[in-house]
Amino acid sequence: MANPVSVTCTADTWVKVATNVTSGNIGKQSNLPDKYVRTYKLTGEAAPTDDDEAGPIFTCCDSATIGHSVAIDVYIKAIGAAGAVVVEL
Repeated sequence: MANPVSVTCTADTWVKVATNVTSGNIGKQSNLPDKYVRTYKLTGEAAPTDDDEAGPIFTCCDSATIGHSVAIDVYIKAIGAAGAVVVEL
């Protein structure tokens, strides 16, 4: 596993936090946003442009697990204010 990386999440904008991964962890570093949402795309596909595939993250705890059978790119959106997450791959 690589060293943890802090990623700043611009308010109301999809930010790629992990590229070409099948496993890892994402932790919330900032409580400033009203909430965070997440989505993923198969590696090599275009980034999300809307919230059609957005799902909640950090609803019951401050961390989430990445787990997928094929490589994906993971995106996080901070809603209402800029935020930050730590990514452990």
